[in-house]
Amino acid sequence: MGCFLHKKTRGGLLLLVFITLFSTCNNNVDDNIGHVLNLAGKNRAELEKVLKHYASNVEDSLKYQAAKFLILNMGGKYSESYNAPWEDVATVNLRWSSSSDKSKVIETFNIGELIRKDDIHHITADYLISNIELAFQVWRDKPWGKHISFETFCEEILPYRIGTEPLENWREKVLASFADLNNSLREDSTITAVKACSKVNDILPRFRMDKDFSNMNYSQLMATTRGMCDSQAALAAFVMRGLGIPVTIDFTPQWKIHPTGHTWNSVSDSIGQHISFMGGETNPHNKHQGNTLQKAKAYRKTFQNQRIVEADKKDIPFLFQDNIIDISSEHDNMTNVVLPIKRYSEIQTEYVFLTMFYDFEWRMTGCTKLDSDSIRFQHIGKDILYLPVYYINESQIPASDPFYIDSNGKINILPSNSPDSLMAFSAITPENDTNWNWRMVKGVFETGDDPNFSNVKIIHTISTSPKLYNKISLKQSHLCRFIRYRAPIGNCNVSEIAFYDDSGKELKGVHIGSPGSYNNLGDSGDKAFDGNISTFYDAVDTENSWTGLDFGEYKRISTIHYSPRLLGVGIYNDNEYELFRWTVDGWKSIEKKKATGQTIEFNTPHNSLLYLNNNTLNKRGKVFFINENEIFYYN
Repeated sequence: MGCFLHKKTRGGLLLLVFITLFSTCNNNVDDNIGHVLNLAGKNRAELEKVLKHYASNVEDSLKYQAAKFLILNMGGKYSESYNAPWEDVATVNLRWSSSSDKSKVIETFNIGELIRKDDIHHITADYLISNIELAFQVWRDKPWGKHISFETFCEEILPYRIGTEPLENWREKVLASFADLNNSLREDSTITAVKACSKVNDILPRFRMDKDFSNMNYSQLMATTRGMCDSQAALAAFVMRGLGIPVTIDFTPQWKIHPTGHTWNSVSDSIGQHISFMGGETNPHNKHQGNTLQKAKAYRKTFQNQRIVEADKKDIPFLFQDNIIDISSEHDNMTNVVLPIKRYSEIQTEYVFLTMFYDFEWRMTGCTKLDSDSIRFQHIGKDILYLPVYYINESQIPASDPFYIDSNGKINILPSNSPDSLMAFSAITPENDTNWNWRMVKGVFETGDDPNFSNVKIIHTISTSPKLYNKISLKQSHLCRFIRYRAPIGNCNVSEIAFYDDSGKELKGVHIGSPGSYNNLGDSGDKAFDGNISTFYDAVDTENSWTGLDFGEYKRISTIHYSPRLLGVGIYNDNEYELFRWTVDGWKSIEKKKATGQTIEFNTPHNSLLYLNNNTLNKRGKVFFINENEIFYYN
């Protein structure tokens, strides 16, 4: 590590201050520099040229420390790019995001292999010196610069790269592109870094969300203005740092209710606090996803080589292989937990990792060092379901029971050996199974003497939102050969229809009706007569759609049975259901049985993590546990 001035200072300090401070630096710094220089191999001369450039002038002592900081932390940093014009790469990016065959896209556009260039072997002295000079220039010429410590400067203004983008002279380009704004910021003696951040953010280009873009440098980001949140945050960091505004890139690896995580920015104020914002969207002190949506953990990317986990790579989850620090304490709705160790690792390890539940996966989100008899996690989000795990040979092994932290911070540990009690279930999730029933209101059942229904007669109109199973007894039985359900204008969804005669016998016929299905998904009109309540009719034309039967001869109808389109989460007669419980060895089946009505009973462990599966429909319910005799569904 390099030595830092921990007091808030800038250039122009007396030589005596430099001598006093820098003479206290650990001798290991020079040893580490020598190690980096040895690793540089043929590029050693370029790095030595930078150090000699600043070491020869006493007035450049602070720049010399900055050069040391960059070189000491250069290991592991690299560029990834294709040996092709950016226009070709951008075209591939666009095609890539919409193609299921990624390799064919690469072959079609012939952009070659992804090339990696490690900075330590390829970076030039001129590039580093230019970066250092321009970084010091914007730090020193801004009114807020005097409030920005050297340590903050090194981490949040000085770095020459953001990620693994191709290197370029981006600082020169930022100063050229934003010259007028840079001048106005420099001349405003009262402006703060936070206010300057807002001014810059207001004029950054807005991004169109697009996935799978390769890591872009400043010029590529400005030209493309497409990508995900990490691209937005990267562009904001380039521009802000290029103008002397100390900015970080922060992220959460996994949202509670979304399939991915999120990236945003923070700006350092005059007292060293970080205020979050979303580059190109939301200014500091305003609400954005990064400071409003509930998260399990939050991290900050660093240039300095520092790892939360120091271990062999095979024992480090991908999340913790980068240089990051934990900033969860800067966010709201966090709490601390202490848990007993339920399983000791067969392989000696000093770390336990924290995973959070999403879509039946335990996704990596946190880390702690083991105590002798307990697991302690600091600053983790509330209202989230977690599982502590060991990470051994790239596998997650439960270290203790799952636990849920409610919105008040109460910890619910969910052991697999909790006692049973008989519980009745009416669904496999808390959702309303008849959520689409309103789509049948004003629908009608009609009869006719020919398949065109030229002489049509309405025998029943649906006037209210139907329930799961509906039975309509006609005041008078009706004689007909053709019968249909005609949907209301704008909606055509129905799950099941059946017609019965006076004796209760179901009347069968040949399906007739509007052809096709919505988006050609196969939900055609015949699905309303297949006897399967989980299938449904979803029409192409919502203005004039119908489905019906041709009995082949005149039949007398006495009763109509029908069901609306369902979510498929209810309990259905004769469907098989299976109850699962989480154990230290994963999900284990407790019992399976067939439903004989609209509810089903299981001997259910209290306080264990569970879910119900509809085996007949191959549909999995949401995880839940029993809390004070009430079912608590997660998510």
